[in-house]
Amino acid sequence: MAVADWIRIAILSLVWGGSFFFVEVMLEAMPPMTSVLGRLIVGLAGLVGLLKLLGHPLRPLMTQWRSFAFIGLINNAIPFSLISFGQTEITGSLASIINASTPIMTAVVAHQLTTDERLSLRKTFGIAFGFGGVLVLFGPAAMQGGASFLGMAAGLTATICYAFGSVYSKRLKSNPPMLNATGQVLYGTLWMFPVVCLIDQPWSLPMPGIGPWLALMGIGLLSTTLAFFIYFRVLKTAGASNVVLVTFLVPVSASALGIAFLGEVLAIQHILAYLLIALGLAIIDGRIVARLAQMRLKSQI
Repeated sequence: MAVADWIRIAILSLVWGGSFFFVEVMLEAMPPMTSVLGRLIVGLAGLVGLLKLLGHPLRPLMTQWRSFAFIGLINNAIPFSLISFGQTEITGSLASIINASTPIMTAVVAHQLTTDERLSLRKTFGIAFGFGGVLVLFGPAAMQGGASFLGMAAGLTATICYAFGSVYSKRLKSNPPMLNATGQVLYGTLWMFPVVCLIDQPWSLPMPGIGPWLALMGIGLLSTTLAFFIYFRVLKTAGASNVVLVTFLVPVSASALGIAFLGEVLAIQHILAYLLIALGLAIIDGRIVARLAQMRLKSQI
Protein backbone atom coordinates (compact mmCIF):
# COMPACT_ATOMS: atom_id res chain seq x y z
CA MET A 1 0.00 0.00 0.00
CA ALA A 2 0.96 3.63 -0.47
CA VAL A 3 1.98 5.64 2.58
CA ALA A 4 -1.24 7.66 2.25
CA ASP A 5 -3.30 4.47 2.59
CA TRP A 6 -1.45 3.47 5.76
CA ILE A 7 -2.17 6.93 7.18
CA ARG A 8 -5.85 6.62 6.28
CA ILE A 9 -6.05 3.18 7.92
CA ALA A 10 -4.42 4.56 11.08
CA ILE A 11 -6.89 7.47 11.19
CA LEU A 12 -9.83 5.14 10.50
CA SER A 13 -8.80 2.80 13.31
CA LEU A 14 -8.57 5.79 15.65
CA VAL A 15 -12.00 7.24 14.82
CA TRP A 16 -13.70 3.83 14.85
CA GLY A 17 -11.91 2.89 18.06
CA GLY A 18 -12.90 6.29 19.39
CA SER A 19 -16.58 5.40 18.98
CA PHE A 20 -16.35 3.04 21.98
CA PHE A 21 -14.69 5.81 23.99
CA PHE A 22 -17.36 8.34 22.95
CA VAL A 23 -20.14 5.92 23.92
CA GLU A 24 -18.66 5.56 27.40
CA VAL A 25 -18.67 9.34 27.84
CA MET A 26 -22.21 9.75 26.49
CA LEU A 27 -23.59 7.01 28.73
CA GLU A 28 -22.61 9.07 31.75
CA ALA A 29 -25.46 11.46 30.92
CA MET A 30 -27.96 9.75 28.60
CA PRO A 31 -29.64 6.36 28.11
CA PRO A 32 -28.19 3.99 25.48
CA MET A 33 -30.87 4.44 22.81
CA THR A 34 -30.87 8.22 23.16
CA SER A 35 -27.11 8.20 22.60
CA VAL A 36 -27.62 6.10 19.47
CA LEU A 37 -30.26 8.47 18.09
CA GLY A 38 -28.00 11.43 18.77
CA ARG A 39 -25.12 9.73 16.97
CA LEU A 40 -27.28 8.97 13.95
CA ILE A 41 -28.74 12.47 13.71
CA VAL A 42 -25.32 14.16 13.85
CA GLY A 43 -23.80 11.58 11.50
CA LEU A 44 -26.70 11.98 9.06
CA ALA A 45 -26.27 15.75 8.96
CA GLY A 46 -22.59 15.31 8.12
CA LEU A 47 -23.25 12.62 5.50
CA VAL A 48 -25.97 14.61 3.71
CA GLY A 49 -23.66 17.62 3.56
CA LEU A 50 -20.84 15.44 2.24
CA LEU A 51 -23.14 13.80 -0.31
CA LYS A 52 -24.18 17.19 -1.67
CA LEU A 53 -20.55 18.33 -1.72
CA LEU A 54 -19.64 15.28 -3.82
CA GLY A 55 -22.48 16.05 -6.20
CA HIS A 56 -24.56 12.92 -5.63
CA PRO A 57 -28.37 13.21 -5.93
CA LEU A 58 -30.53 12.52 -2.89
CA ARG A 59 -33.47 11.07 -4.82
CA PRO A 60 -32.27 7.41 -4.59
CA LEU A 61 -32.64 7.69 -0.81
CA MET A 62 -36.38 7.72 -1.42
CA THR A 63 -36.69 5.45 -4.45
CA GLN A 64 -34.63 2.67 -2.81
CA TRP A 65 -36.22 3.08 0.60
CA ARG A 66 -36.94 -0.62 1.15
CA SER A 67 -33.30 -1.64 0.83
CA PHE A 68 -32.05 1.30 2.87
CA ALA A 69 -34.68 0.72 5.56
CA PHE A 70 -33.54 -2.88 5.98
CA ILE A 71 -29.83 -2.12 6.01
CA GLY A 72 -30.44 0.82 8.36
CA LEU A 73 -32.16 -1.54 10.78
CA ILE A 74 -29.62 -4.38 10.83
CA ASN A 75 -26.46 -2.33 10.27
CA ASN A 76 -27.23 0.74 12.39
CA ALA A 77 -30.29 0.85 14.63
CA ILE A 78 -30.05 -2.63 16.16
CA PRO A 79 -26.25 -3.10 16.47
CA PHE A 80 -25.61 0.46 17.67
CA SER A 81 -28.29 -0.02 20.35
CA LEU A 82 -26.86 -3.39 21.37
CA ILE A 83 -23.33 -2.00 21.67
CA SER A 84 -24.50 1.01 23.69
CA PHE A 85 -26.54 -1.23 26.00
CA GLY A 86 -23.59 -3.59 26.32
CA GLN A 87 -21.32 -0.73 27.37
CA THR A 88 -23.56 0.01 30.31
CA GLU A 89 -22.23 -3.27 31.72
CA ILE A 90 -18.77 -3.70 30.19
CA THR A 91 -15.94 -1.34 29.24
CA GLY A 92 -15.45 0.13 25.79
CA SER A 93 -12.14 -1.75 25.56
CA LEU A 94 -13.85 -5.10 26.03
CA ALA A 95 -16.68 -4.11 23.67
CA SER A 96 -14.13 -3.28 20.96
CA ILE A 97 -12.44 -6.68 21.31
CA ILE A 98 -15.79 -8.43 20.94
CA ASN A 99 -16.57 -6.24 17.93
CA ALA A 100 -13.32 -7.40 16.29
CA SER A 101 -14.99 -10.75 15.66
CA THR A 102 -17.30 -9.15 13.07
CA PRO A 103 -15.32 -10.43 10.02
CA ILE A 104 -15.43 -13.92 11.49
CA MET A 105 -19.21 -13.76 11.80
CA THR A 106 -19.37 -12.32 8.29
CA ALA A 107 -17.42 -15.26 6.87
CA VAL A 108 -19.90 -17.69 8.45
CA VAL A 109 -22.97 -15.76 7.24
CA ALA A 110 -21.52 -15.31 3.74
CA HIS A 111 -20.89 -19.06 3.52
CA GLN A 112 -24.54 -19.72 4.28
CA LEU A 113 -26.13 -17.00 2.13
CA THR A 114 -23.84 -16.65 -0.91
CA THR A 115 -22.39 -18.92 -3.55
CA ASP A 116 -19.12 -17.07 -4.19
CA GLU A 117 -17.82 -16.83 -0.61
CA ARG A 118 -17.80 -20.41 0.53
CA LEU A 119 -15.57 -21.46 3.40
CA SER A 120 -12.23 -22.99 2.51
CA LEU A 121 -10.18 -25.13 4.88
CA ARG A 122 -8.01 -22.09 5.68
CA LYS A 123 -11.01 -19.92 6.51
CA THR A 124 -12.47 -22.70 8.65
CA PHE A 125 -9.26 -22.80 10.71
CA GLY A 126 -9.38 -19.01 11.04
CA ILE A 127 -12.97 -19.11 12.24
CA ALA A 128 -12.04 -21.80 14.77
CA PHE A 129 -9.31 -19.59 16.26
CA GLY A 130 -11.67 -16.61 16.28
CA PHE A 131 -14.36 -18.52 18.12
CA GLY A 132 -11.67 -19.75 20.49
CA GLY A 133 -11.02 -16.13 21.38
CA VAL A 134 -14.74 -15.55 21.90
CA LEU A 135 -14.88 -18.56 24.24
CA VAL A 136 -11.95 -17.22 26.24
CA LEU A 137 -13.86 -13.97 26.68
CA PHE A 138 -17.23 -15.47 27.45
CA GLY A 139 -16.25 -18.55 29.47
CA PRO A 140 -15.78 -16.95 32.91
CA ALA A 141 -18.67 -14.52 32.37
CA ALA A 142 -20.99 -17.37 31.36
CA MET A 143 -20.17 -19.31 34.53
CA GLN A 144 -20.70 -16.27 36.73
CA GLY A 145 -23.75 -14.95 34.88
CA GLY A 146 -24.98 -11.49 35.72
CA ALA A 147 -24.98 -8.17 33.94
CA SER A 148 -21.49 -8.39 32.44
CA PHE A 149 -22.46 -11.53 30.53
CA LEU A 150 -25.54 -9.76 29.15
CA GLY A 151 -23.39 -6.84 28.07
CA MET A 152 -20.94 -9.11 26.29
CA ALA A 153 -23.79 -11.08 24.66
CA ALA A 154 -25.27 -7.82 23.40
CA GLY A 155 -21.94 -6.87 21.82
CA LEU A 156 -21.58 -10.28 20.18
CA THR A 157 -25.14 -10.12 18.82
CA ALA A 158 -24.23 -6.78 17.25
CA THR A 159 -21.43 -8.47 15.29
CA ILE A 160 -23.96 -10.95 13.88
CA CYS A 161 -26.14 -8.04 12.77
CA TYR A 162 -23.13 -6.44 11.08
CA ALA A 163 -22.40 -9.74 9.33
CA PHE A 164 -25.88 -9.91 7.80
CA GLY A 165 -25.65 -6.21 6.95
CA SER A 166 -22.33 -6.69 5.18
CA VAL A 167 -23.66 -9.52 3.04
CA TYR A 168 -26.88 -7.69 2.20
CA SER A 169 -25.02 -4.47 1.32
CA LYS A 170 -23.52 -6.14 -1.74
CA ARG A 171 -26.95 -5.82 -3.37
CA LEU A 172 -26.41 -2.05 -3.38
CA LYS A 173 -22.94 -2.12 -4.95
CA SER A 174 -24.16 -0.25 -8.05
CA ASN A 175 -24.78 2.84 -5.90
CA PRO A 176 -22.08 5.37 -4.98
CA PRO A 177 -20.67 4.15 -1.64
CA MET A 178 -21.42 7.41 0.20
CA LEU A 179 -25.05 7.18 -0.96
CA ASN A 180 -25.33 3.76 0.67
CA ALA A 181 -23.75 5.11 3.87
CA THR A 182 -26.18 8.03 3.95
CA GLY A 183 -29.16 5.80 3.19
CA GLN A 184 -28.53 3.38 6.03
CA VAL A 185 -27.90 6.17 8.54
CA LEU A 186 -31.06 8.02 7.39
CA TYR A 187 -33.31 5.02 7.88
CA GLY A 188 -31.47 3.95 11.01
CA THR A 189 -32.43 7.38 12.39
CA LEU A 190 -36.04 6.88 11.34
CA TRP A 191 -36.14 3.48 13.06
CA MET A 192 -34.71 4.88 16.29
CA PHE A 193 -36.74 8.10 16.53
CA PRO A 194 -40.13 6.65 17.61
CA VAL A 195 -38.49 4.06 19.89
CA VAL A 196 -36.48 6.70 21.74
CA CYS A 197 -39.46 9.04 22.03
CA LEU A 198 -41.61 6.23 23.42
CA ILE A 199 -39.11 4.66 25.83
CA ASP A 200 -36.52 7.28 26.83
CA GLN A 201 -38.56 10.48 26.38
CA PRO A 202 -35.32 12.48 26.05
CA TRP A 203 -37.05 15.83 26.54
CA SER A 204 -37.62 14.83 30.17
CA LEU A 205 -33.97 13.95 30.84
CA PRO A 206 -31.52 16.31 32.59
CA MET A 207 -29.42 18.40 30.22
CA PRO A 208 -26.02 16.69 29.61
CA GLY A 209 -22.81 18.54 30.39
CA ILE A 210 -20.23 19.64 27.87
CA GLY A 211 -18.38 16.30 27.89
CA PRO A 212 -21.28 14.16 26.60
CA TRP A 213 -22.16 16.84 24.02
CA LEU A 214 -18.59 16.83 22.69
CA ALA A 215 -18.65 13.03 22.63
CA LEU A 216 -21.92 13.15 20.67
CA MET A 217 -20.35 15.48 18.10
CA GLY A 218 -17.27 13.26 17.98
CA ILE A 219 -19.10 10.00 17.42
CA GLY A 220 -21.42 11.57 14.86
CA LEU A 221 -18.94 13.56 12.77
CA LEU A 222 -15.73 11.58 13.32
CA SER A 223 -16.79 7.98 14.02
CA THR A 224 -19.66 8.05 11.50
CA THR A 225 -19.34 10.70 8.77
CA LEU A 226 -15.54 10.85 8.54
CA ALA A 227 -15.18 7.11 9.15
CA PHE A 228 -17.44 6.22 6.21
CA PHE A 229 -15.58 8.63 3.93
CA ILE A 230 -12.14 7.28 4.84
CA TYR A 231 -13.31 3.67 4.72
CA PHE A 232 -14.60 3.95 1.16
CA ARG A 233 -11.51 5.91 0.14
CA VAL A 234 -9.21 3.13 1.39
CA LEU A 235 -11.50 0.54 -0.19
CA LYS A 236 -11.08 2.29 -3.54
CA THR A 237 -7.34 2.91 -3.42
CA ALA A 238 -6.07 -0.12 -1.50
CA GLY A 239 -8.78 -2.75 -1.95
CA ALA A 240 -10.93 -4.82 0.39
CA SER A 241 -8.06 -7.09 1.41
CA ASN A 242 -6.17 -4.13 2.87
CA VAL A 243 -9.03 -2.22 4.47
CA VAL A 244 -9.63 -5.27 6.69
CA LEU A 245 -6.41 -4.32 8.49
CA VAL A 246 -8.50 -1.75 10.36
CA THR A 247 -10.17 -4.61 12.22
CA PHE A 248 -6.85 -5.49 13.88
CA LEU A 249 -6.21 -1.90 14.99
CA VAL A 250 -9.60 -0.73 16.30
CA PRO A 251 -9.36 -2.65 19.62
CA VAL A 252 -5.88 -1.22 20.13
CA SER A 253 -7.14 2.34 19.61
CA ALA A 254 -10.25 1.83 21.74
CA SER A 255 -8.28 0.23 24.57
CA ALA A 256 -5.61 2.92 24.49
CA LEU A 257 -8.24 5.67 24.78
CA GLY A 258 -10.13 3.83 27.51
CA ILE A 259 -7.00 3.15 29.56
CA ALA A 260 -5.59 6.66 29.11
CA PHE A 261 -8.73 8.72 29.77
CA LEU A 262 -11.26 6.48 31.55
CA GLY A 263 -9.05 4.34 33.75
CA GLU A 264 -10.09 1.08 32.09
CA VAL A 265 -8.06 -2.06 32.73
CA LEU A 266 -7.52 -5.00 30.39
CA ALA A 267 -7.22 -8.42 32.03
CA ILE A 268 -4.84 -11.07 30.68
CA GLN A 269 -7.93 -12.97 29.57
CA HIS A 270 -9.00 -10.05 27.35
CA ILE A 271 -5.56 -9.73 25.75
CA LEU A 272 -5.40 -13.48 25.07
CA ALA A 273 -8.88 -13.40 23.53
CA TYR A 274 -7.90 -10.50 21.28
CA LEU A 275 -4.76 -12.33 20.13
CA LEU A 276 -6.79 -15.43 19.25
CA ILE A 277 -9.37 -13.37 17.36
CA ALA A 278 -6.59 -11.47 15.56
CA LEU A 279 -4.91 -14.75 14.65
CA GLY A 280 -8.19 -16.04 13.27
CA LEU A 281 -8.60 -12.87 11.18
CA ALA A 282 -5.05 -13.20 9.88
CA ILE A 283 -5.66 -16.80 8.82
CA ILE A 284 -8.92 -15.86 7.09
CA ASP A 285 -7.15 -12.99 5.32
CA GLY A 286 -4.52 -15.47 4.12
CA ARG A 287 -1.61 -13.13 3.37
CA ILE A 288 0.46 -14.07 6.41
CA VAL A 289 -0.11 -17.77 5.73
CA ALA A 290 0.96 -17.29 2.10
CA ARG A 291 4.05 -15.31 3.15
CA LEU A 292 5.11 -18.01 5.62
CA ALA A 293 4.64 -20.66 2.94
CA GLN A 294 6.84 -18.67 0.55
CA MET A 295 9.54 -18.26 3.19
CA ARG A 296 9.47 -21.99 3.93
CA LEU A 297 9.74 -22.80 0.24
CA LYS A 298 12.71 -20.45 -0.21
CA SER A 299 14.48 -21.97 2.80
CA GLN A 300 14.08 -25.45 1.29
CA ILE A 301 15.53 -24.25 -1.99
